[in-house]
Amino acid sequence: MNITEKIRQSLKTIIWRKHARIKAENDNISESGLEDALRKGFILVEDYPDDLYGESALLLIYVDKRPVHVALSPRKEMCYLITAYLPDSKKWNEKLIKRRR
Repeated sequence: MNITEKIRQSLKTIIWRKHARIKAENDNISESGLEDALRKGFILVEDYPDDLYGESALLLIYVDKRPVHVALSPRKEMCYLITAYLPDSKKWNEKLIKRRR
């Protein structure tokens, strides 16, 4: 199963890490809006198959028409939401899916 399928299956239950809550609150990203947007669809930006605590990924979603990067780690019946933030256009290309060098 590829990472995209794993993520889709894991979104039934989303466990927010403390860091994710803080970052989302600082950027005025609503938890319910973010979760709804994740379940509607996402763009895979980066996949980290060898992450220390298990495979994780960086996704691009849109919450209230604003682009949001979400890092999460899918598990069998749930996923851990690691962080969520508004991407910095100085660090990402115009589509917000490739890092600038």
